[in-house]
Amino acid sequence: MKQLKWQEILFNGCIALNSLLLFLLFFDHYLRVPAYIQVLGRAHPLALHFPIVLLLAAFLLEVLLRSSRQQPLKPLADTLLLAASFATVIAALMGLLLSKEEGYDADAISMHKWMGAACSFLSLGWYTFRNRIREHRGAIMATGLSCCIVLLIAGHKGATITHGNDFLLAPVMNKDTGPSVPLEDAVIYAHLIQPILENKCMGCHNRNKAKGALVMETSQLLLKGGKNGKPWDTTAADLGLLMQRIHLPSDNKEHMPPKGKPQLTEDETRILYLWIKDGASFTKKVTDLPGNDSLRTLAASFFKSNDTDTYDFAAADESVITGLNTEYRVITPLAQGSPALDVNFYGAARFKSGQLKDLEKVKNNIISLQLSRMPVTDEDLKTIGTFSNLKTLNLSFTTVKGEGLRYLAGLQHLKQLSLSGTAIQPGQLVALAPLKALRTVQIWNTSFTAKDLAVLKNRFPKTAFDIGYKGDTVVAKLSTPVFKTEQRIFKNNLFLEIKNPVKSAVTRYTLDGSEPDSLTSPIYQQPVNIDKAATVKARSYLPGWITSDLVAASFYKSSIQPDSIQLITAPEKEYQARAQEGKAFIDGQLGKENFGTKEWVGYKEPFEALLFFKQAATLSSVTFGSLVSAGSYIMPAHELQVWGGPTPQSLKLLGRVQPSQPVAMVPAYTTGYECRFAAQPVQVIKLIAKPVSSLPSWHAGKGQKAWVFLDEILLN
Repeated sequence: MKQLKWQEILFNGCIALNSLLLFLLFFDHYLRVPAYIQVLGRAHPLALHFPIVLLLAAFLLEVLLRSSRQQPLKPLADTLLLAASFATVIAALMGLLLSKEEGYDADAISMHKWMGAACSFLSLGWYTFRNRIREHRGAIMATGLSCCIVLLIAGHKGATITHGNDFLLAPVMNKDTGPSVPLEDAVIYAHLIQPILENKCMGCHNRNKAKGALVMETSQLLLKGGKNGKPWDTTAADLGLLMQRIHLPSDNKEHMPPKGKPQLTEDETRILYLWIKDGASFTKKVTDLPGNDSLRTLAASFFKSNDTDTYDFAAADESVITGLNTEYRVITPLAQGSPALDVNFYGAARFKSGQLKDLEKVKNNIISLQLSRMPVTDEDLKTIGTFSNLKTLNLSFTTVKGEGLRYLAGLQHLKQLSLSGTAIQPGQLVALAPLKALRTVQIWNTSFTAKDLAVLKNRFPKTAFDIGYKGDTVVAKLSTPVFKTEQRIFKNNLFLEIKNPVKSAVTRYTLDGSEPDSLTSPIYQQPVNIDKAATVKARSYLPGWITSDLVAASFYKSSIQPDSIQLITAPEKEYQARAQEGKAFIDGQLGKENFGTKEWVGYKEPFEALLFFKQAATLSSVTFGSLVSAGSYIMPAHELQVWGGPTPQSLKLLGRVQPSQPVAMVPAYTTGYECRFAAQPVQVIKLIAKPVSSLPSWHAGKGQKAWVFLDEILLN
């Protein structure tokens, strides 16, 4: 009797809690969770596994109860169903409370939340109507499977929130084989760096879930950094925060990516390191790097050249290839219809030398062989040496010691060879001298030194050897010169100081926006007098040092100040507060590449404003300070107009300009669009800026309206 009374109390509690859950779901928008309640929400990960086990156990017991007709199991089945219902609603309520904390992807949270609630409602309904459901085997199966499916979806969404997209299904999903652009077109950031960030970082650093206030979705947001500053510092010895976090022990709470999420591979870590070390350019192409540059050498394994090889050998029998393919050895054609094969080995514990000998059936078709981290020995190289058409061979971090390199001397087509992380010695590479086609050899994480590299270059004049980063052999790079002023707008003129911490460095500059060079550009000797709008670029040089990075900034002249401004059209709602009745346009503060700062005012509809002068002012130009950030849908104005006259009722068109539009995605930048006209006195001017009405076809948001972002209005 006591047990029945207890079950009744628990059942009524389930009804009450599910009613509360339903209420909170529909009024979720108004829910505010105090700190002491947040503690309950954070216990959600601790509580969620219990209802999963109970629901699955209850399903199994219900099936057994139906098939065995064993009535003694009925009280146990009732208890399990009731316990599952109570535990599920508790877990769902805790999850709902946890969802109100910041830093979660709203879409993923919403689906996970509703699926969790559905589990709770289903389990309560199952217990409530358990006796009727037990009358039909089909009803038991339908109810149980429904719970399992909803539970699977909820679990998948929960894993996505915790471990990143497609965590549950990742092992069985087709994986991206890498960039498809040819080497000649590959941009380092777009095709090497961004895919790494998307796969390993953006699960936690996106607009919906910005951990540490860091968003990596666009270059401008990446440069903006998070609450701890920018992700990297090219002048720091450890290259800044990003590389610091990557190299922390995996069990350190600040290690990135966090423990339990997909980690960076050694190649990915090295690519990030080399990119930052080179200056972290967002526009540089792979082919802009020197031929022996480490990053270019590494990138060569990710991209294919435009030079299309033709093969004169016949394709291997498809049935033979099918028979050779296993879970740990994958053989695929290099391209559709190509007889050339790419062979990859996985699972070091399953590798045996005989698996290489099996490939003799297709040895003439193998062009690429990937054996990284396999326990390959020098004796195995004897077999590999018979793959006569081999062009790419990856032996990095294998147990090869070098004596067997002589077996590779017959591979006359071999172009790329990786021996990184092996025990080879410098003298052993002499065995590769007959390989006239050899162009790149990776030997980082070996005993090779810069002195050994010099000897190798003499012996192999056409081969680039990558020995990786050696701190004691790197020529120092000059610090970037610094503009010693925060002032970007001036009335009459501005004296600009340019400094470099290395006093013996020679700094050259330009005022027209062109790139300074080491021969013809003016040498900085004293403050530069700027008396008109100019884009200043500077770079420092010193014999024996690597040339500094470029520094650039735009400076604007504004010789006339209006007495007041009136906004005819209001900015978009989220930018109204910062507009400050138009003062943001004439406060002398130029915005930078981050559109989220108070200087910028955003419009999706045409911007219109009136500027007033107590005394007539003679104007000949108006410059609209603008931001261009194509990745954030912020484009140059489609058209800018300036109207002027003695009163607002008697204005005439003074001038118009249509700024040129980007033709591809580029990093965010600030600029000024000048509208010139014949000089004339005015007491009122009307300014109009029309946004682009339809984003171009190359843009991800093609057809949508663009934003126009303005800050300073400069009058001369």
